[in-house]
Amino acid sequence: MNEYFHLELGSYKDQVNWYGRFALGMLKNSLMAFETIDREIAADVVRQKEYIASQYDLLNERGVLLIALNQPMATDLRIIACSLDMITSSERVGRYGKDIGELIAQFTDREHVTPIAKEITEMGDVTNSMLEIVYNCFATGEIEPLGSLSTMEKSVDEMYTVIYDDCVTAMGQYVSVVPQCSAYHMINRYLERCADHACRMGEKVYYMQTGKRTSIDGISRIG
Repeated sequence: MNEYFHLELGSYKDQVNWYGRFALGMLKNSLMAFETIDREIAADVVRQKEYIASQYDLLNERGVLLIALNQPMATDLRIIACSLDMITSSERVGRYGKDIGELIAQFTDREHVTPIAKEITEMGDVTNSMLEIVYNCFATGEIEPLGSLSTMEKSVDEMYTVIYDDCVTAMGQYVSVVPQCSAYHMINRYLERCADHACRMGEKVYYMQTGKRTSIDGISRIG
């Protein structure tokens, strides 16, 4: 491949990583808005929906053109294929951040159900950490940190079950908390899905670097 192609490929990879971090920023800000019930921050996240959608289309088109115009082989093709998957998952992460922002409106003149809200914040911290690991590994090419994703995913799944059960119990005991707990249940689901996307991206990054297709549990055992 010529030098110009590799410069273009490097630029594309950087742009994909920036896009992912932008999506992660939307998720982090939505959780900040959730924790503080700050509807202004939530509104800012919601407004970023159009940007994340427009960049999704542009990045996908650029990736396809890199393949069509250069017919890359082996490692270069894996980079583009991984990038296209990263774009899709990152768009979902950003959209879930937007969805959480929209739910903040339901907290007008209402207080958090403190124990459950704290559990969601803790779940969000783990999910954000998983995504940070993936984007760092995508940018640097390191794969060792990916080995921690399996344990973190199991932790998120356990938190999901606890939060779900706590929401059902609270709504059965106190009608007044139904609006909050209904929103908690949705946020709980969104964070669980974001963690799943982190694992999916982690598997793709591992394949990009090694040429081997392995599950996130398999990566953990190899590490």
